Amino acid sequence: MAYQTEWKKVDLQATDGLAGVSNSLAYRVHEIEKHFHSIERWYGDDGDSTGSTANNLTAWTLTAGSSEAYGSEVQLLGANDIASGDFVFTPVCFDLHRIKVVSSNQNDSTYMIQIWGGTGTFGEATLLTEVPYRRGQSSVEVTPIDCQMERQAVANKIWARVKCATDGKTVDIIIGVHAYSG
Repeated sequence: MAYQTEWKKVDLQATDGLAGVSNSLAYRVHEIEKHFHSIERWYGDDGDSTGSTANNLTAWTLTAGSSEAYGSEVQLLGANDIASGDFVFTPVCFDLHRIKVVSSNQNDSTYMIQIWGGTGTFGEATLLTEVPYRRGQSSVEVTPIDCQMERQAVANKIWARVKCATDGKTVDIIIGVHAYSG
């Protein structure tokens, strides 16, 4: 029964969550809890090429390049968009959690959307995640696409670009973001 005594030491201890020891059990559990049980803010294009606005439903248009190449990048988030947002706390980190495809103009083709992040220019950015999207014959998928990426500092910028088997096709998106206080 010695394990019960040891388990109580872990189970009954107060923890600091994300403010505690990085990568400890308490830290990781708190990170998971915050990800699944935190507010998600949706961002759309505010017409300014350097960022976005929360609760704006205007989609960004991503255009595929030629010969299945990626098209030009589009900046989705600027260095101040998350920090100056209206979260109920002051965020320190964020992750792009979901992408909602609002429209696309190529039936029965697969698009590949890349998300990039960094503090400088797109040329200095790092690939954070890729998500495929396929439009059916008659409609746009109504369910947002889940994304998997590492948390980013709130000062990081986010860009997206897309490719498609058919040259110059477009996909219009808005994004859902989770923010974290630590």
